[in-house]
Amino acid sequence: MEELIRISPGFGGFDFPYDKAEVVFLGIPLDVTSSYRAGYRFAPAKIREASANLETYLPEFGLDVFETLNITDMGDVVPTPTDMESTGERIKKFVSRIVKDGKFPILLGGEHTLTYFSIQAFDDLFLIHLDAHRDLRDEYLGDRVCHATVARRVLDLLEADRLIQVGIRSCSKEEAEYAKTKKIKSFSSAELQASIARIVSEVKQTVASHPVYLTIDLDVLDPAFAPAVATPEPGGLTVSELFTFIRELRDLNLVGCDIVEFVPPYDNGNTAFVAAKTAYHVLGVLSLKKATT
Repeated sequence: MEELIRISPGFGGFDFPYDKAEVVFLGIPLDVTSSYRAGYRFAPAKIREASANLETYLPEFGLDVFETLNITDMGDVVPTPTDMESTGERIKKFVSRIVKDGKFPILLGGEHTLTYFSIQAFDDLFLIHLDAHRDLRDEYLGDRVCHATVARRVLDLLEADRLIQVGIRSCSKEEAEYAKTKKIKSFSSAELQASIARIVSEVKQTVASHPVYLTIDLDVLDPAFAPAVATPEPGGLTVSELFTFIRELRDLNLVGCDIVEFVPPYDNGNTAFVAAKTAYHVLGVLSLKKATT
């Protein structure tokens, strides 16, 4: 079975040779465990399409990311629709290759479950988890590995103090009690809106110089800004607040990122562009870090 489908043009329409690339995009059209809206499989293609229609110069950063970074796109991992385990191994395999080659992976999803497999390619990791939901259920609708349990499965791999949740505004009673018992550091969307600077400062103190993986569930945004997500939750961040938070992470030791939970069949066109622009902001952070080292 083919494990990877090459895509051309890739993200932004610019494909540097892999061996010289510093940043590698990888599509993960994982679409298996949706409990409400399905259609994640179309997300990587739609994000790439939007990316080609956005400027690569970012005024907030004062630079053009494609003049600063060497960027390529490996294409899409081929999922096995009936076998999450083999699909997960495939995700881990390709992310591990990117990391081993000294490059920064940006994954375009796809359901959030992919994060559980992606982070297995890293060591000594902190996970910053941007999401409306805690995703801390031990099982959901009979599944222990799914979009609603991904953060709980992450804690099978990481200590609880290695998980930082941001933008939370929805969870079950079980999740709330578990998070309290485990003393998981989390910040609600209201807290972030009140003081991005304070929360970023706390995050920096917590992670110090350790490697940090950033997972961005697009439902961290209010549905007014990103309507095409699997489980919309009112009361979320604005796009500007999300972008400001990402820019403020420029001093962290970021090693990987994913952007997940985009469901194109429910989009009016807005969410694809928000997802692509989010990826550009991550590239902007990486560009600044490169320019200052």
